[in-house]
This record gives sequence, C-alpha cells and structure tokens, in this order.
Amino acid sequence: MELDCFGSRCNHCCWAFSITGIAAANYVGPGVTLSFVIAGVSCLFAGFIPGRIVGEMTSIGTLFAFILVCVGVLVMRKKMPDAPRAFRTPLVPLVPILGIGTCFYIMVFLPLDTWIRLVVWMLIGLDVYLFYSIKHSVLLEVQDNSSKKANKIIGICALSLVVVLIVIAQLHHHISEQKDFILYYFSLVFAVVHLTIYSHRYYKYVIAAK
Repeated sequence: MELDCFGSRCNHCCWAFSITGIAAANYVGPGVTLSFVIAGVSCLFAGFIPGRIVGEMTSIGTLFAFILVCVGVLVMRKKMPDAPRAFRTPLVPLVPILGIGTCFYIMVFLPLDTWIRLVVWMLIGLDVYLFYSIKHSVLLEVQDNSSKKANKIIGICALSLVVVLIVIAQLHHHISEQKDFILYYFSLVFAVVHLTIYSHRYYKYVIAAK
C-alpha cells in the first residue's frame, strides 16, 4: 500500500517536471527557474511526508484559498465596482458570504496540527514578502507613503497570526491524547521569533516613523 502511494506521488512529480520542462522550452526568466524549484520541493514533500499530512494540508490550503477568493470578491465589488470582469459573481454579498461560511465550516473539522501547519506556512509567506517582495514592489515605488502602509498591514497580519499560532499550539498540546512535543515546541519557538521580528519591524516603520 505504501509503495502504491509512493508510486502515485512520483507520477504526480514527473507530471510537474514535465510541465516545467515545457515552460522552459518556450519561456525564459526567473519564473521558469522558480517553477523548477517549486516542482523539486513538491517532489520531496510528496515522496517523504505521510499521506495524511499531505492530504490535510492540501485540503485546508485549498479551502483557505477559496475563502480568500470570496473575500476578494467582496472587497473588489466595494472598492472597484467598475473594474472590467470576465465573469461577474451574482447575488453579492450573499454568495461570497456563503462561500466563506461553507469553507470555514469544513476547515473546523480538520485536526489542530493541520491548522498549526497552515499558520506556519502563512507566516513563511509573509517572511518572503517582508524580506524580498516588499523591496522589489513596483507599486511601492510609484505610490507615496505606500511603504509605511505595507509595513503596517503586514505587521498587523503577522502579529495576529503569531497570536493564533500560540493559541492553537496550546489547544493542540492540552487536548490531544498523543502529545507531539516536537510540533508544540517548534510552534512556540517559531511564534516567539516572528513576534520579535514583526514587533521590531512594526515599531521601526510605523510607530517610530510618525
């Protein structure tokens, strides 16, 4: 059974490499290189991580992405009502609110350790934005005072996620029958490190800059 699962994962990984190979044959640039890196990481992740964790992370990540899409529909309908659209969502805000509620309802039934991994991945994504993307953003170069606003938003989001991570880690540690001390202490250390980084960043670019 394990060999069958591993073989199935390898087939998916070969498919990912095939797609990136086709892209490399037609396009050039850092995007292609990044696609190879992502495909390589996906191969390692799918080949050596237990199937339960892979499945649950895929589920919670997809559901959370749907929630973001629904929130995006609400925001764009309010902030950019005249923006050109290939498809216009009907019955707004009812449909997006139902989508958010349905996805979150399904997410609630996933294990707490899956929620911990989701928050960790989100914080890693904010790290990438903080240390790379924010320095190479074209919008920040053309908009006045946008850097301060970006640092404020990312600081609030990151500090909120840190609090959520600590709460979920505590719940998971005290509720679960099988104690996962590695995941517990990793979550706490990860949260403290990010609390320090983003608190300093928020104070430097938002509070002290006033």
